[in-house]
Amino acid sequence: IPQLEENANKVYLHMEGGWHPLLTHPVKNSIRADRGVLLTGSNASGKSTFLKMVAVNAVLAQTIHTCAAESYHAPIFQIFSSMALRDDLLAGESYYIVETRSLKRILDAAQGSPPLLCVVDEVLRGTNTVERVAASCEVLRAIPQGNTLCLAATHDGELCSLLADCYDLYHFTETVGETEMTFDYRLRPGPATSRNAIRLLGLLGFPETVVEGAQRRAEDFLREGRWRREK
Repeated sequence: IPQLEENANKVYLHMEGGWHPLLTHPVKNSIRADRGVLLTGSNASGKSTFLKMVAVNAVLAQTIHTCAAESYHAPIFQIFSSMALRDDLLAGESYYIVETRSLKRILDAAQGSPPLLCVVDEVLRGTNTVERVAASCEVLRAIPQGNTLCLAATHDGELCSLLADCYDLYHFTETVGETEMTFDYRLRPGPATSRNAIRLLGLLGFPETVVEGAQRRAEDFLREGRWRREK
C-alpha cells in the first residue's frame, strides 16, 4: 500500500522494488530521490522504461491506491511527462518545436506551489550537440527544486558534470560479448562510463569498414576535441 503525504514541505520519492506492470518478466529497481535525478546509459539499457515505471506507479498510487512496487512513499504530485514525442506534420511543427512546447508546459506548471513530478526522456534531442547540451543544462536548472522532482534521461554525458550540484546521477549499462550485447536493466549510482552505439552497428551486421571508421572518428574527436575530415 503506497504512503502518500499531503501538504508535504519538500519533494521526494522513495520506492523499493518497483517494476513496470506491463512487463512479463520485469526487473525490479529502487530509487530514493530527494532531489532531481539524471539518468545516463547506453542505448536500450533501460532508461526510458525506468522513467515510465516511476510515472506509472505514481499515477497508480494516487488513483487506485496501489502500485507495482514493494513500497512507495511520496507526496501527492501533479504528474507531467515529456516522452515519446514526434513531429506534427498537420500543425507544421518540427520535432524540436514539439519538444520545446512540452518542456515549456512543465516549466509553467512548476511555477505553482503543489508538488510536481516530471519525467523527461532524451532532453532536447531534436537539435545539434552544442546547443542541446547548453539548453538542456539551463532548462533542467530552471525547474524549481523546492516544489518539483524531475527525473530526466540523456545521452549527453557532459550534463553529468554540469548538473552534479543539483541532480543525483544514476545509470544503466550493458555487457558486450563477441556476438551479442546483454543488459541487466539494473539502476546503478553515478554517471555512465560506456558507449555502445558504434559497437551495436557491428553486432547488427554493418560492414567492418563502417564500424571501424566510426570508431576511429569517435576516438579522434575525443582526443582532439574536433571532427577531422579524412583526405
